[in-house]
Amino acid sequence: MRRILTIDDDPVSLSIAAILLESDGWTVLQASSGREALDLLADHGQPPDCILADLRMSGLAGSELAAHLRHAAPGAPLFAMTATAPLALDGYDGVLAKPLSLESLRAALASYPPAEIFPSTHAAYPDGAIDSAVLDRLLRAMPPAALREVVVTFAQDAAVRLANMRRADPATVRREAHTLKGGAAMIGARQVVEAAAAVESGIDHDGELFRKLDEIEAHCRRAEGILLQRLKL
Repeated sequence: MRRILTIDDDPVSLSIAAILLESDGWTVLQASSGREALDLLADHGQPPDCILADLRMSGLAGSELAAHLRHAAPGAPLFAMTATAPLALDGYDGVLAKPLSLESLRAALASYPPAEIFPSTHAAYPDGAIDSAVLDRLLRAMPPAALREVVVTFAQDAAVRLANMRRADPATVRREAHTLKGGAAMIGARQVVEAAAAVESGIDHDGELFRKLDEIEAHCRRAEGILLQRLKL
């Protein structure tokens, strides 16, 4: 059976990616940080057949993580995952957009090396609070009860991150906003993605930042309500 390592510091993104990949026949190894991924690879004698790593995580990440992963698993295709297309990318065989789709992963592996899979913003996020294409894909991959757990986990995680952002330094705020954006993209919460992206880009004035955080909080509640209503649970 094919083995894949997924690395992401957002638990929602990590959980959804694992469920999608397992539904496609992958045996999934999970790590919540770059350092944990390297420790996991050191503990396993056989390297995975593929590695997916979130491009922007706290700690070891990006091109530095790619170099370590190349050394630990030299034969495995290595793809970055991100909700924002990078201007430049070193060390990876390609980019997969968040939310992860099995189709883009298959296409990347089919054309490896190299591959770059990143749909346009308009294709990925149509008008409305929820991206119906993402939701439909999730519903095909997992039962409603499992998706409900993911939605609730996202809402709880978002609440903690938003509370942290209200008292954090600017660098931490941007990092938390990026992680929140990735989790929102995985469940198709389009308005949360857009608002979090604005915070990630940097807001200097505290009053404007708090207003934007209030907006994100409202969008999170709305997305949670819509999704749970859609699941009828």
